[in-house]
Amino acid sequence: MNRPLMAVGALIQQNGKVLLVKRTKPPNAGTWAIPGGKVEYGETVQEALIREINEETGLIVKPSKLLAVVQIIKEGFHYIILDFICNIEGGSLRPASDAEEARFFSVEELGKLGISSTTIEMLKRYIKGEELPIYILDRES
Repeated sequence: MNRPLMAVGALIQQNGKVLLVKRTKPPNAGTWAIPGGKVEYGETVQEALIREINEETGLIVKPSKLLAVVQIIKEGFHYIILDFICNIEGGSLRPASDAEEARFFSVEELGKLGISSTTIEMLKRYIKGEELPIYILDRES
């Protein structure tokens, strides 16, 4: 690959918990992450988000607000990820596609998952309903 790939992610909250998936593919295989995936050619970021979340979790979502721009350079991958706050519109939660597991986590559980401290802080503020600025994160690990 000679240029970054564009991807999207969804911050989805339900009953004071945030949805995460356990990845089955690199980068970050075996770790918990915000659900999402690559934008396909000719697809808007909103279309990609709706498709990816449905494929990965079985949920139908409606994107509402851009929250974070994340860069991941790891394991031979370079992604620019746009993370959106999304509302659940339908579907049933089930892991699928490249997700081994999909479930909601409380604020207290986040620290035990091996997620970066910056992401945990962003998720905690999101769960608490605080007004969030757009975060710009640059993670290589």
